[in-house]
Formats: sequence, structure tokens, C-alpha cells
Amino acid sequence: MIKRFFKYLANLKLAILILLVISLVISIGTIIEQNKEIIFYQKNYSTLIFNLPLWRILLFFGLNNIYSAWWFFFLLGLLGLSLACCTIIQQLPTLKFSRRYYFYKQINQYNKLQTKINAIKVFPSHLSHTLLNKQYSLFQQSNSFYAYKGLISRVGPIVVHLSIICILAGSTLGALKGFNSQELIPKTEVFHIQNVIKNGFFSSINQKTFRVNDFWSIYTTNGLIKQFYTDFSILNGNGKEIQRKTISVNNPLLLKDLIIYQTDWGILGLRLKYFKDNTSRVSLQLPISKINTSNQKIWISSLPSVQKNTNSFIVLIKDNRGQISLYNNEGKFIKSSNIGDMIYNIDNIGLNLIDVISSTGIQIKSDPGIQLIYFGFFFLIFSSLISYISFSEFWLLYSPMKVISGGKTNRAKVKYNLEFLNFKQSFFG
Repeated sequence: MIKRFFKYLANLKLAILILLVISLVISIGTIIEQNKEIIFYQKNYSTLIFNLPLWRILLFFGLNNIYSAWWFFFLLGLLGLSLACCTIIQQLPTLKFSRRYYFYKQINQYNKLQTKINAIKVFPSHLSHTLLNKQYSLFQQSNSFYAYKGLISRVGPIVVHLSIICILAGSTLGALKGFNSQELIPKTEVFHIQNVIKNGFFSSINQKTFRVNDFWSIYTTNGLIKQFYTDFSILNGNGKEIQRKTISVNNPLLLKDLIIYQTDWGILGLRLKYFKDNTSRVSLQLPISKINTSNQKIWISSLPSVQKNTNSFIVLIKDNRGQISLYNNEGKFIKSSNIGDMIYNIDNIGLNLIDVISSTGIQIKSDPGIQLIYFGFFFLIFSSLISYISFSEFWLLYSPMKVISGGKTNRAKVKYNLEFLNFKQSFFG
């Protein structure tokens, strides 16, 4: 029964059916938003189906988290097992059979071939020399020839199956043991991984110590951000720097078990210095809030008055260039100030802008299966290329009175027919 079960799994139609089911499930995952809060599904999927709200059905079957559901892993495992059975039970024996040399000794065997030649005489020594020059492997037994070339193409389907199995295994390993964290860190701060937004069932968070040394942006001539950079360090347990790199978008920091991406940026506050009569100086930190707009990022705060009978200011920041805009309470623009400028100075009492506290958005990702996935895709490309190589065979049976020859190929049949016609014109009479 076990043998029958594995033979049933080796069925190509079953593997295609499983692949279609997985494709259907993945397409559902692109339609239904994944990994959202329950409240989101309650709000957007409230339609009743058989007196049950749709969101309950989605959550019951795990359609809100498809790629981490047990049944999705089961489908991937079933596809991998089917491909493995197909490789062991069908492909490897086919490859072994293709390596054998066998001779056609009966005329009816030649009648089944794609191309054949009937002649009176042949020049076997010249023909064999030409076959060897054309990279054929040649075997002779008495008055019979057998030759083949392109055996490596028979390896193609086996490598395809193994590549897909590697990709499935790598994806499953990454989903079960990987995690994804997003951090918004002020520059000069030391931090650990805390804000984990996604993790697998067997994930373990490696608590490395990181430090953001600096963060800055580069702008285009029309004021749009061209690129933003973070000077990033990894520290050991004693606080000593062991690795350092400036990362940017599409230029991550690659560690042994982690990948650190530059994803976003923000502004957390302002550093100010209050002074009075040029003697008393106090450092202040002013919090700031972000306004969500469709076009650009804007941060806003209120700068309180530091003296009686003076008005407070509204502070707006539009970018990370170290410039702030001041408005009065009626929304009228007053002036712009840069880092180091005096915001105001009345009767030797005033505020000085010391710094704009910017923050960098960092994504820290662990995917232990990524190497398997790369390995699988590399060999999938390689197997696709070698699968285009033709596997061609050639047979010859001759006697003093009669010669018959034939051959077949699985690809490039026109080219093979021209090659066979050249054999006929050169070596048969």
C-alpha cells in the first residue's frame, strides 16, 4: 500500500492539480488583505453568508494569514513530496535507461522511427568518424551501430524538480523561523530589536545591539528626496563597534542571519536652547507631530512663549534639511529658521534652534531559508537552459545486400532531419 501511495503521488496530473490549488490560494491572498487587525476584517468583511459574517469565515479558515496557515504548509509539502516521488520513481529510471545502449536488429523496429534510410551500401568507418565529430557517443556490435548525444538534457527535468523542492523548503523554513521587525530610531541612539511585526512559529529573536550614528537625506533640484542614508553600527556586548556601514534604499546591510534595510525617515522633535541675559542657558526638547497628507510629509508643533505678553508660534517642518517655518496663531507666516539661528530675542530673552531630531526607519529581517531559495532559482534557470538541448539517437543495421538506418530526437526536429539527410547523401549508396 505504501508503494502504491508513492506511485500515486508521482503522478504528473496530481502535481499539476496541487500546483493549481496553490496558485488559486495565492491569488486569494492577493485579494484579501493579509495580517491585519481583527477590527479591520470586521469593518470591511461584514457581509452575511448563511447567517454568518464573512469575516468570521475568513478568520476560521485562516484566509487572513494564508502564507502562515498550517494547511498552506501542507499543500507546499504535498507538492514537494509529489515532485520527489516523481523524480525517484520516474525521472531517475528514465535517465538510467537513456544511458543504456541498445541495438535494433529487426526491420519493424526501424519502421517506428521518425526518420529512416533504406540503401544498398554504407561506408561505416566514415560514418562513425563523422558521428564522433558531431559529439555522438557511438557503440558497435557486429553489423549494428547505435549512437546518441545530448544526454544532459535528460538531467533537466530532475534538476527542475529538485530546484522547486529547494524553493518550497526555503520558503517554508523562512515562514516558520524568520521574522520581520520595523524600527523608527532617532540618530545617535542605541537600540535592540523590539517592534516585531511578523514572526514564524519557531522564530527566535537574536538580540544584537545596534547604533544609529547619523542620518541624512539628499534632495533633487525640485525639492524631492533623491536618497536617504543611515550610518549604522553593530555593537558587541561591551558596546564596542564590530561592524559599520552606511545603508540606503536598495543598499542594505547584510549580516550572517539578518538583513537591515533603509525604509523610511521621520522627525521626532526639536532641540532648543533657552537663554536669559546671555548667562542662564537651558536646553529644551520640543516634541513634534506628523500630519498625514497625500503629497508630502509635514510635521507640526507649537512653540510656547518664554516671556509674558508674547505670543506662541506654530512650527512647521517639511523636510530634513534643518529648516523650520514659523507662523503666528492666525496662521500667518513669520519667518524661516535654520539650525544655529536665533528664533527670537526680546529683551535678552530668547530661543536658539540647536538641532532637528530626525529618525530613520529601519527594517530588520531574518530569513533562514533565503539561501535555499536562491540556490533553487539558480538551478531552475540552469535546468531550463539544458532542457532545450536535444536528445538525439541514431541506429544502423547493414549487411552485404541491404542497409537500413533510422533516428529520432525530442527537440529541434528540423535541424536533425537536415543532419540525417546529410548522412544519407554522404555515406549511403
